[in-house]
Amino acid sequence: MKKITYALALLTIGVQAQTFPAPYCEITESNSVTVEEITAVDFAGTSITNTDAANVLIDKTATIVNVAQNESYTIEVAGNTYGNFDTDMVAFIDWNQNDLLDDANEIYEIGTITNSTGNDGITVSLAITVPADAVLGNTRIRLTKTYQDPDSPAAIDACGIMFFPFGFGPNAGFGQALDFTLNIEPSLSVGTFETNALSVYPIPAKAVLNVNYKSVIDAVSIYNLLGEEVYAIHTVSADLQLDVSHLTAGAYMVKLVSEDQQHRFKMLKQ
Repeated sequence: MKKITYALALLTIGVQAQTFPAPYCEITESNSVTVEEITAVDFAGTSITNTDAANVLIDKTATIVNVAQNESYTIEVAGNTYGNFDTDMVAFIDWNQNDLLDDANEIYEIGTITNSTGNDGITVSLAITVPADAVLGNTRIRLTKTYQDPDSPAAIDACGIMFFPFGFGPNAGFGQALDFTLNIEPSLSVGTFETNALSVYPIPAKAVLNVNYKSVIDAVSIYNLLGEEVYAIHTVSADLQLDVSHLTAGAYMVKLVSEDQQHRFKMLKQ
């Protein structure tokens, strides 16, 4: 059991000029939370790293992850537990864009990380399906990481890093929250993209990325890990040679559209 400090949170009344995290909630009692950071997130092929061990709520909203209605994506999260302790990872996603993060069907318990430095390869993951009726456009996703043990369960709360020490509370706990942005696109999957009929080479690519598919590819988009589109073309060919020479070295997500179907894959650029 970790040392628990019982303290009264100061209530601050005032108007802050800072817009983040508006229109979403702040983390309550953040001045009493002991920060134990979320170190890495990977969702739909986009990676986020975090080394901020001072702030309770991390602003990564400039990172935009593109996902489509009715498609499933895996979220993978790592974090520092500061010893042989358990921390619960939860995702809150505002699918209906009503500026609330805890409506029904918007809460995802990803899993529990135990005894990790956050950089040792220990992660938890969960497949998340974008609802078919998710509102299109940009919305917020918040991850929370909260310490718990058998006697002191963590609260599932988008607006607090809280737990119930020995059944009492909730009290400010140990952990962190991190926000980033999802861009919800319309579903294109009226059929199944046949990945076994797709050939992509070389990976890593230097100047040209070859893409061959069984049918005509209508469009190609390439995104950096911030979710920014850095390359886009419309095509009428099943055999493409994409000029990626202008891209800086690193990892990218490539989106292919063919016959109202779409497929994403990660590309490494040398």
